[in-house]
Amino acid sequence: MLNKKVFIILLLFVIAGCSSKGKESYDKGVQMFQEKKYSECIPNFQKAISENPDFGEAYMYMGRAFNSLQQYDLSIDAYQKALGIFKQGKFNAGVDHLKDDRKVQQIEEVWMPYSQIQQKIQKGIPLTDIEIQKQEEIIKKLDPK
Repeated sequence: MLNKKVFIILLLFVIAGCSSKGKESYDKGVQMFQEKKYSECIPNFQKAISENPDFGEAYMYMGRAFNSLQQYDLSIDAYQKALGIFKQGKFNAGVDHLKDDRKVQQIEEVWMPYSQIQQKIQKGIPLTDIEIQKQEEIIKKLDPK
């Protein structure tokens, strides 16, 4: 009976450890992101992802950092990877301020469309009237002052 309890306790520690792989690097990256140190935070997110390939939140923040650096191709790639992970129902407990269902919505409705529009502007491709309207809606969501 005692061995079974010890096994269960050890199993719980192992499971808890799995979900926290990459969390230290992720937390450092988020702190740097919040300090607007976008170039410096990206290696932390990359390290978190190398430690935990299903760390969708790290991809999400990396996308936001690339977006802030106006590297829209890389931003879109990171958002797409985050979406793929989130749509599989894989969320890292205890990270990020958004609820899990809001992470998918934010990427689909705000961050990825913004990067795609900015990518077109950067490449000199004219926006359609619908894209201009969408850009105005997105900017309101990004900065709801």
